[in-house]
Amino acid sequence: MRHVGENLLRFVPDFTVIDLETTGRSNKFEDITEISAIRYRNYKPTDSYSTLIKAKNGIIPFVVELTGITDAMIADAPSIESQIEAFVDFIGSDIILGHNVTFDYFLIYDAYLAKTGIEMHNDFIDTLRISRLMNRDVKNHKLETLCTHFGVVREVGHRGLEDSQQTAQVYIGMRHKYISLREEKRAREGYYERI
Repeated sequence: MRHVGENLLRFVPDFTVIDLETTGRSNKFEDITEISAIRYRNYKPTDSYSTLIKAKNGIIPFVVELTGITDAMIADAPSIESQIEAFVDFIGSDIILGHNVTFDYFLIYDAYLAKTGIEMHNDFIDTLRISRLMNRDVKNHKLETLCTHFGVVREVGHRGLEDSQQTAQVYIGMRHKYISLREEKRAREGYYERI
């Protein structure tokens, strides 16, 4: 049982967005192939962390096609055990943001716990959850679809740093949409109050 922080449903200006890639063989940290994070302050990126990771197992062909990450690319990459403490230090006490974020967060949590014996307790925000509540006007809630919907450029997909950046931009786009919808609602209510 993981004892992570609270699953928040709100917009905050300061957070660290994360995205991981894996071999596609399991949901265990031994299959991580890339870890990435971008720190945001007042909705602006201020620092980033990204590295390929040498997984314990080979990458399945579908995932190679999807991500472009090959076994050869990670052959000389560092292990997750050698990187996990620095990665968690980079996140610090920040709220963790991600698209379907529990998948990524739990992999990091498990790797960090295995290496240090310490649990992570960061609160987190899932852009997938927010989208399902807010965006009734999209055909699905995939990151690629949301990028198109919010005008976020997606030249590269299914890579850690790029997906982190795109997730943050979608989050900020949803915040603008929320503010706009809230203002429209207030204007409508004000109109009816005047009648």
